[in-house]
This record gives sequence, C-alpha cells and structure tokens, in this order.
Amino acid sequence: MSELKVLKEKNDEECHFNLSINAEETEVYLKLLRIDPSFSLSLGQLREWIDEVGVVYGLNINLLKELSEKSGQGELEASDEQYLVAKGKPARHGQNGRIEFMVNPSEENARLQIDEDEVMDFKNVNIIQNVTAEQHLATVINPETPENGVDVYGKQIEAKEGQAIKYKIGANIAMDGDKMFAMSNGRFLQDGDQFWVDPIFMIRGDVDYTIGNVNFIGEVRVAKDVLDDFSIFSKEGITVEGVVGAANVESDGDIVLNGGMNGKGKGFIRSQGKITTKYFNEVTSVSWGDVEVQKSIMNSIVKTKGKLNVQHGSIIGGEVSALLGLDVGVIGSDLGTLTSVIAGQDYELQDKLKAFEAQLLELSQEIDRIDRIIGPLLADKNKLMALALDKKKALKGLLEQLKRYREEQSRVQEECKSLQEEATASSVKEIVVRKIIYSGVKITIGGSKKLIKMDVKGPVRIREDLENDSISITSISL
Repeated sequence: MSELKVLKEKNDEECHFNLSINAEETEVYLKLLRIDPSFSLSLGQLREWIDEVGVVYGLNINLLKELSEKSGQGELEASDEQYLVAKGKPARHGQNGRIEFMVNPSEENARLQIDEDEVMDFKNVNIIQNVTAEQHLATVINPETPENGVDVYGKQIEAKEGQAIKYKIGANIAMDGDKMFAMSNGRFLQDGDQFWVDPIFMIRGDVDYTIGNVNFIGEVRVAKDVLDDFSIFSKEGITVEGVVGAANVESDGDIVLNGGMNGKGKGFIRSQGKITTKYFNEVTSVSWGDVEVQKSIMNSIVKTKGKLNVQHGSIIGGEVSALLGLDVGVIGSDLGTLTSVIAGQDYELQDKLKAFEAQLLELSQEIDRIDRIIGPLLADKNKLMALALDKKKALKGLLEQLKRYREEQSRVQEECKSLQEEATASSVKEIVVRKIIYSGVKITIGGSKKLIKMDVKGPVRIREDLENDSISITSISL
C-alpha cells in the first residue's frame, strides 16, 4: 500500500477514527482507532463523514452497511485494519511498444554453456544464433491503447499514451506487417535499434576460448589463427588468414587457409568444394573439389575427387589421392621418405569396393563351407537316397541357402563392376611432375602400381600403360 494522507480525523468520547487517501486519490480508507461499546455507528453517520471530505465516486456501500451492522450489535472493535470504503478507477496507461523475439540476436561477448552436471564447457560459447532464409525472427508489438480513470472525487484521470518502439531494418531482413523475417541464412544481429542478418561470421582474432567451437550456417572468416583442439563448421565456406593447428575445419563450401595447417597428426579438413592452402603438415584432408597447395604437403593424407595441384611445391611422405590427376613440382625427398601418390581413383568408391571385397570373401567362404558338406552327398546317389527324412530336410535347407549365397555373390560382383566402371569413366589417370621424383616413391594410377627405384628428373608425365599392365613415364616440355 502506498503512503496515505489523512483527510479527516475525529477524536471524542464516542470514537476515534480517521479517513485517509492514497497518493493517486483512487482509494479512501477508514481506520477505527477507538469506539465506545455503547456508541452505535450508523450508515448515515459513515456517509456523512465521507461526504464531508468530498468523496463521491466508488463508495463501498456494502462495507459501510457491514460496519454499521457490527456497531449496532456491539461487535465493532478498534484495530489497525484499514477499511477500503471508496475506490476510484485507476488510469491504465498505455504500455510502450516492444519487440518480441522468436530468435534472440547473437551475442558478441562469450557466454559459456553449462551442462546438466553444472560443468562449464569452455569450448562451446553461445555467440552464434543461426537463422535460415524466411525464418520468423521477431514481431513488433504496438503500444497498448490507454484507458482514462476516475478518482474518488469524480474527476477524470488522464492516462498516458504508450510510446512506439523505434527500430531500423538492416540488410537481409524484410518486414511482413509487424513481423520481421530473415532474407538469407546467417547470423541475427542487433546494434542499438538496428537489426540485420549477416551471412558472414567474421572472427577478428583467433578461434580460441573467447570464441569457442564454431558451427555457422553461412560463411566463416578468421582474421588470425585456429588453435589446437577447436573446430569450425560452416555451410558456405571458410577463410583463415592465419595458421590452423590440430583442429577440425569442415565446410560444404570452399576452404581457404592462407597460413597453412599444422595438424600434428590430428588435424582434419573436409570440403565439399575446393581447398586452397599454403601447406599441409601432418594433416588429413578430404575434398570433393580441387586441392591447391602453394608450398608443400608433408606427411599428410590428402584425398580429393578433384585435381591436386602443387605445381610450385612438393609432396613428401604420407599418401595423396586425386581422382582427376596431379600436377606437382617435387614428389618424395632425397632421404627416401616413403611417399604414396595415387591418380585416377575415387577414394569413396575405393572404400565401397573394399567393403564389397570383404563381403565377397565372406560369401565365398560360406559357399565353400556348404559345398564341402553337400558335395559328397550330391555326388553319390545311393548315399543321398539312404538319408533319413530329417537329414533330407536339412540338405534341402542347405541347398536353398547355397542358392541365396550365390545370388548375393553375383549381385555384389555386378555392383563392384558398376563401381569400377563409374570410377574409370570420371577419372584422369595422369601425374605431371615438373622437377623431380625421388626414389622410394610409390605410384598408383588406375589399377597399375610402380615403385620408383631411381630419381627421375622432370618435367615428366606419368600415365597408366594398359597394354603392358604397367606405368609409363614420358619426358615433356612445359
């Protein structure tokens, strides 16, 4: 209850009371401090006291009657209770307009996630709120209509108008009536009264504990480094200006590493587009598009469905595989570092073929096992006729099983053949070496393999020699 102001006070032998009013002049209270048991407080007397202070609106007649009846029965006693004897109608001021968010704008400052055990995850920081095109982001709520009130003196109380919310619509946001929608995939942002969706997440420093792991629906750009044990995933491409450590970097778009990658045997990079990097050192790389390396690939596993281009650099150690061939400066080293180079093979199809080969081996073993059981019986009609009924049923089951295995074996063989034809049709079985191939390098092109036993100076072109079931190396001019 707000502070009350006394309007009238009566203190004589019969009773002691006061009437008080709140600051808004919408509530009048009666407080009975003393009353003589022989004194009967009538309804008229109560009305007279209230009329004397000018109160004309919102009288609580039922309460006044109740007090009068209790007084007449000698039941009305003094107390600290405040009786609300009149109540006006408070003004209902119009609430200001506001924005009701369906999606909270992304935060620029780190906010750590806490799991169910109340343990902070320092690598997962909530600074990205991904939104998709046409997603409902927010609704603008208009100010409420005000409603005037009436005080206990019968005077109108003016209600205040609510203020409309001020906002500005920035890039990649559209309004449909009072609703705010994203026009592109990206990050929903707010700066003061301005809202926009940014399809690019720009990280102005390192990807570290201040940023955490990144999972973004748009494009990610990193101004500095990506530290060990952090990860970046983006739908629409990644650019890192600095060096990537033993981290995971994955995108459905192109990836550009201007500072290269030191994977320390744990670093992994995957792209459904093209990869461009300064160098790879102890990295596993998988891509659908071309891979361009400016300087070197050291002790790495690089697999691509595109072309591997290291024209001005070297491949030393590890294994590289490119469906559309390779163009490289140097392969191997004068120390004889074991280096494997594969051209014209689809690494995904090769993995499938290995799985099919394992399945074929298992089926062949089962077929051989059944043949060993039923072969002698089928070769001797007398033994076959002499079999007991339950043995004949078992033999029939084995024959049906053998038929299924052979059908499955045939299907797998056809699938293998189809995969091999697919790989051959889309492959480029060629390696161009511009400077030198060192001894100890293992070359695989298509289905042919060759171990380089002596250094070969370039420029040379290496191709599969189908007629001789080998690999040919031919000097060329570039």
